[in-house]
Amino acid sequence: MQIDKEIKQKGIENKVPISLDSTLSFICQTINSNNFKSVLEIGTAVAYGTITIAENTSCTHIDSLEIDPERYAIATQNVKAHNLNNKINLFLCDAINYIKTTNKTYDFIYLDGPKGQYINYLPYLIKLLNKGGVLLADNLYFHGMVTGKIPISKGCRAMIKGLKNYITAIKTSPELKTQILDIGDGLGYSIKI
Repeated sequence: MQIDKEIKQKGIENKVPISLDSTLSFICQTINSNNFKSVLEIGTAVAYGTITIAENTSCTHIDSLEIDPERYAIATQNVKAHNLNNKINLFLCDAINYIKTTNKTYDFIYLDGPKGQYINYLPYLIKLLNKGGVLLADNLYFHGMVTGKIPISKGCRAMIKGLKNYITAIKTSPELKTQILDIGDGLGYSIKI
């Protein structure tokens, strides 16, 4: 898998959340094995994952959403430097506003934004996902706090509750077939049926 080590290193140094390589490898394999063409990513950060997906998969179009103006500006520079403007569209916006109003649909959705919002996003994401498409939610274990391996940090209770509610919702949704995978920090792998 081709990755940009410089973007990754700068992201880590600046304490920007960066997708794990094991997660990105799984994403690329999933997109390629299903020949998915359209991707929605929630949580661009500095576009490390976005660029990795664009350069290593069969997808022809990625829409990626970022709420932080500083990260969005860096992501825009990184996408331009990789000559991927024709494949990646970056949006500076609150994801909930985009997913509530867009008419687009997607083969693959990568959910890696604010963890406490996953449950609020879910009904809209199901609507945007094409039948047979995959919704992949990252960080469902949240460093062991969701699974109880480590105590829930002060200030994280509402987020952990939201993640647990999300897990229950994707496992019980009649529209999704879901597995929780022990890859990276826990992945929710949901296929729209």
